[in-house]
This record gives sequence, structure tokens and C-alpha cells, in this order.
Amino acid sequence: MPSVEIHGTPIFYREHGRGLPCLVMHGGLGLDHTYLSALDALDDMLHLVYYDHRGNGRSGRPPLDTITFEQLCADADALRAHLGFERVAVLGHSGGGFIALEFALRYPQRLSHLLLVTTAPRLEFGSPAMLARMERKGMTPAMRAVVEKPLEDDTALEHFFRTMAPLYYHTYDAAVVERQIRDIIFDAGAFKRGLALAAGWKATLRLGEIRAPTLIIAGGDDVIYPPADAEVLHRGIAGSELVVFERSGHHPYVEEPEAFVNALRGWIRRHC
Repeated sequence: MPSVEIHGTPIFYREHGRGLPCLVMHGGLGLDHTYLSALDALDDMLHLVYYDHRGNGRSGRPPLDTITFEQLCADADALRAHLGFERVAVLGHSGGGFIALEFALRYPQRLSHLLLVTTAPRLEFGSPAMLARMERKGMTPAMRAVVEKPLEDDTALEHFFRTMAPLYYHTYDAAVVERQIRDIIFDAGAFKRGLALAAGWKATLRLGEIRAPTLIIAGGDDVIYPPADAEVLHRGIAGSELVVFERSGHHPYVEEPEAFVNALRGWIRRHC
């Protein structure tokens, strides 16, 4: 798979499909693009460009202090230019949605469409409200233990996500989840940097500046970023559309793949 040197760091990317050019921004940080591979089902309408943010996955490991919103967005725009696209759609999932929102605000002239999947206009990871939702969904003693224990290394981060996985889905299927996460290269340093970067970050007051056609997708049973967060995005971005998948948690493209793909295809047809 190719990579390109961007601002002193090799950035790994994978192209798939044809149609509207679309940068796919994975969440975390500390994860990589591979868990989003179910989006390949949109390859008849989207020219998907999966990539790993600097410091993540198969991309280079520059000093962690170079991971800033400004730099992450500049990397994305440089990748767009490298691939020869005048404008691109951007799809951001979870923490990748923060970067997608920042890209929309920093590079509006380069953005054709914005797709926000189970994300929010501010960080809430680890908040009392999120932990309360997890408790209601059935947090176990083992889950509480990994939440309370400091992340020491990459292995600990992988253990964290594997232990917490049942809470991320409406209906947990261990085999399905294993297929989704088995190829992830976990990076605890990037994860902690991402949390620090987003602490205090809030796009709520600037959502009205976004003019690109915007689709917002929520999981009805998402304990990470629930539908209420999607409603804030929907109210703030004029002309946006909101779709809630009631039988999904944080990964509706995995739990309701056919409905998810149909919703995106319909929206793309209406806005392209």
C-alpha cells in the first residue's frame, strides 16, 4: 500500500472505489483506518481514500507534539493535493469527526461534502455522563478496572478496547468485532495525545460556518456519542440531514450495514 511524505512524516493511505473523492478520517486517536473497512460497500459511489493520521497505524511516528488540529488538517489537505483532487468529501468517525469538523472550518474551499458518523462537536470521552451511560448498559467490574487503570503501553490500549467492546454495540457479536479490529495497530501515545488535544475543544459555536452539504449519522444505542450529540450538530449546521440507526451503537456501518449503505447512497444521489 502507498504512503506519501507529508510535512516530514510518511502518511499511509489506501484508495478504493470510484465516484466522489472522499477522505476517510478514523477515530481514536490511537487506532487506524482498518476498522472502517466495511465502508468499502460504498465503492460504487465513493472514491474512498482511507488513511492513518500521523502518529497512528501505518503512518510515521513524528514527535507527539506535532499532532495538533492544525497539523492534522494540513496533512489531510496535502494528501488531497497529492492525489490531484480539487475538492473532496470528508467522512469522519468518532474522534475522526473532530478532525473532519476542523477541516470543514479550516479548508471550506476544499470541502465538497461532509459526513459525520457517530461523533460530536466536543469531547466527552470518559466524562461522568458517558460513564453513566456505560453503567446503564451493563458495565462489568472488568470494564471498570480498565477504565480506572492508566494506559501504560500499546498492549494495554488494545486490552482496553477489547474489554470495553460489548458496550460499543447494540448487539455484541464477538466474531464480528474481531473481524473489525483484528488489523488495528494500536498506539497508546497517540491515544493519550488525542485526548489531551481534544480536551476543552468545542466546535459548537462555529457549526453555523459550515456550508457544505452535511450528513450526520447516529447510533440510537451509542454510549460514546449518543443521538443527543448528533442533534446538536444537526441544529448547528444549516441544511444538514440526520439519520439515526436505532439498532446500532457506535458502529452502525457494522451493525446495520445495508441500511447504512442505502442511507448514504440516497444522500449522495441527492447532493451530487
